[in-house]
Amino acid sequence: MKYGVSLFPLRPQQIIDVALCAEELGFDSLWLGEHVVTPVKSDSRFPYAGEDDDSHEAFHANLPFYDPYAVLAYLAAITKSVKLAVSVSIVPLHDPFHLARSVTTLDLFSKGRFMLGAGGGWLKEEFEILGRDFETRGKRFDETLDVMVSLFNNDVTEYDGVALKVPAIGMSPKPDTRPHPPFVFGGHAKPALRRAAHRGNGWLASELSPEEIAPLIGIIKRMREEAGRVDVPFEISCAVMGDPSDELIAQYEAVGVDRLVVRPWMRGRDAVANLTTLAGRIL
Repeated sequence: MKYGVSLFPLRPQQIIDVALCAEELGFDSLWLGEHVVTPVKSDSRFPYAGEDDDSHEAFHANLPFYDPYAVLAYLAAITKSVKLAVSVSIVPLHDPFHLARSVTTLDLFSKGRFMLGAGGGWLKEEFEILGRDFETRGKRFDETLDVMVSLFNNDVTEYDGVALKVPAIGMSPKPDTRPHPPFVFGGHAKPALRRAAHRGNGWLASELSPEEIAPLIGIIKRMREEAGRVDVPFEISCAVMGDPSDELIAQYEAVGVDRLVVRPWMRGRDAVANLTTLAGRIL
């Protein structure tokens, strides 16, 4: 089992201290999420809330969100071996050009340690505020990835899609990681699983129990077989809250989870101390 560390919702100095500590302790990766704006009230339901929670209060409105590409670039400069991941970038909110440039830059400056966690987004109001159509985000997501992959690999990119029209352009430099830095797709819905299986190097689940994640892993496995991608390296990651027990870790491992992304933060307690305590048990 590999172990990553979620940096949400830590503050800047905590992020720096935890990143350095995580690398020293032997955690394999650092993960930082993305939102551009977070409305105080919304009708969108947080997809990882409990089934009985019908609150329309925005879950993250008063929590800290940073530009993940800027933060991870900083962490790339002060670390040497730990992997760096966005968990997840809301791809349909981006244009493919700036996003491809950011991904390439992180890949080069981290010496191949960057993983692009990618998702379609769930907060409709965020799309509306930024002038993006929420209902067509899936098509925009796929076409943005198409353009990015071409920019990563081709001298000239030209694209005639439904959501995106791109004249002949070039982009340099290219990422060192071929054909592109790993794509790790988030989300639990069928389109998200299909995207992970058909074009991903991994899947990131959020707060699913071993019993909940097992059938979804089975679906992804079947989809990868159908797509002829069984030989492509692929990792199953699951973000978990709190301090997972040895028994729970064993259950995740038994159903096929390759990495747990832990978030052992508790209010009023030192984040580094929490991480060190957890590492002493699981690493």
